Amino acid sequence: MVLKKKIITTPTQVKAGTSEARIRNDRQAVFQLVRDLVQAQFNRGDEELTKRLWQDVADREIDLDRVINLMYTCSFHEDDYEMTKVDEIYQKTGLVG
Repeated sequence: MVLKKKIITTPTQVKAGTSEARIRNDRQAVFQLVRDLVQAQFNRGDEELTKRLWQDVADREIDLDRVINLMYTCSFHEDDYEMTKVDEIYQKTGLVG
């Protein structure tokens, strides 16, 4: 006779893990959009690409203040640690910088 151990996870455990992963993925998507915007708007001065990227921000319903905060507050947009720190402060307080 073979006994199978049935593993039951509670919905809150699954939800918490899923929610964390979603937040991490969303954050990385926002960071990439910010990097693309900085490159297009500041480094290249590419007006058409900048418009398309801002439209993408609007289509995804990303908080404009969040994007602007990341663009202007971070010194090194390639530094995930700095971007995360600035973003977490904004997410918790709603304050820029």
